[in-house]
Amino acid sequence: MTLLNSDDLIIKLGEAGLEEKQALLIIDLATQPPAKASEIGKRLGLSRMDAYNSLKKLQEKGLVKATLDKPIRFFGMTINEVFKQIIRTKEMDLRRLNENLDSLTKSNNSPIISDVSITDEDSFSVLKDRHAILATVESMIAESEKHVWLLLGRWGILHLLRSGAMDALTDSLNRGVEVKLVICVDEKTIRFYDQLDDRIEVRHHPEFNLCGVFIDNEVGIQYVQTEDTPTGRGKDDTAILMESDMLLSAQSELLKIQWNAAHSYSSAKAKMIDGMMTEPLKLTLGDGSFYERFKESMKMGIVQQTNAVLTKGGIPVADENIPQSNTLSALGINTNQLFQDVGIRIGQELAVRLQHIGDDKIFWANIKTEWEDLGMGQIEFDSLPPKIITVNDGNACEGRPQAGGMFCNMDESVIAGIVKERHGKSVNLNKRDCSTSEEMSCCYEIGITD
Repeated sequence: MTLLNSDDLIIKLGEAGLEEKQALLIIDLATQPPAKASEIGKRLGLSRMDAYNSLKKLQEKGLVKATLDKPIRFFGMTINEVFKQIIRTKEMDLRRLNENLDSLTKSNNSPIISDVSITDEDSFSVLKDRHAILATVESMIAESEKHVWLLLGRWGILHLLRSGAMDALTDSLNRGVEVKLVICVDEKTIRFYDQLDDRIEVRHHPEFNLCGVFIDNEVGIQYVQTEDTPTGRGKDDTAILMESDMLLSAQSELLKIQWNAAHSYSSAKAKMIDGMMTEPLKLTLGDGSFYERFKESMKMGIVQQTNAVLTKGGIPVADENIPQSNTLSALGINTNQLFQDVGIRIGQELAVRLQHIGDDKIFWANIKTEWEDLGMGQIEFDSLPPKIITVNDGNACEGRPQAGGMFCNMDESVIAGIVKERHGKSVNLNKRDCSTSEEMSCCYEIGITD
């Protein structure tokens, strides 16, 4: 059984509609004997009048009781009884609202209460308070017909699960509605995504923190302000309700871009939990007709030689006598870029595998050891975190820069991947010296940019 502390209770009472001051009074009176308003206020750091007024409001709600003494003494109920009373009050309010709706539906004032919209113009409305926003989201999802896009950022799943929107989402899925989620998964939220219906498509973007809902390209809600605290009540949350064909059509295209740029949820989970990167490495072919280039390449022939398109000292170096390189280039594949992409991926995976090491000094000491153990040379740093990284005796191209320089590119890119994953920064190749002497030593220097 989980024990709730005062902060947890304040949050839950806030979600039930009480102000923080009222929640503090409820908690205090649940454990204290009857007392005067001045005494209670003194315990909580409130003035006598402030405490008295707040207690009277709680008394009116049936959440605090008072004696008939002069002066009046106030006493509370158990927290369970407080919540039961709040629920009873809200149920009565809900019944009253339903009765009013029924009477309006049966009224003769049809022009006033008609369901038919009186205008087709674009409309925009501001929504305040998380509960009001989520209530609108629930009704929107309940009326969805084709597709639902949910942008949940880092903490949106917590808010969604506390609302009735999840039930509406399940009903939509059962009607054949396509549901997609774009999220920024966190270690604290993984378990919630694991519990979602398998029919919901989920993708992760590490820098995505937008929240919103878009339905059938007809209506959308975009949050413009949310509380930083994931467990807060969200009284100051603000969103814009949009009903605009032109705007939502444009938004739909942006959503597709965000979706394509995101990773699968399973890949994000594997990286976070198991320290593995499982998403596919994406490669891009050149412009123009791949089919036509492929036909032409078949006429060239392929031989088992090293393919390379490398840069040395800022000047492209190529061996025209390497048919395989020409073949791949004809297909639009830049082999130099290919090996750079592979190197970055290897570096990222290495950094992820060591992500449990919080101290940069220890982290880079491990990198240095592994690098030397693999026979990739000796790494030197100017500082920690490093600004300049130098590798001596790398020997990636084995003294043949024109044939194997792509391997130097890959080694350099491994470091770039480590820096990108560990520090979120980019790198520049400052200089490279690939020796063709008997030592066959490759030395290169990498600068890190902010």
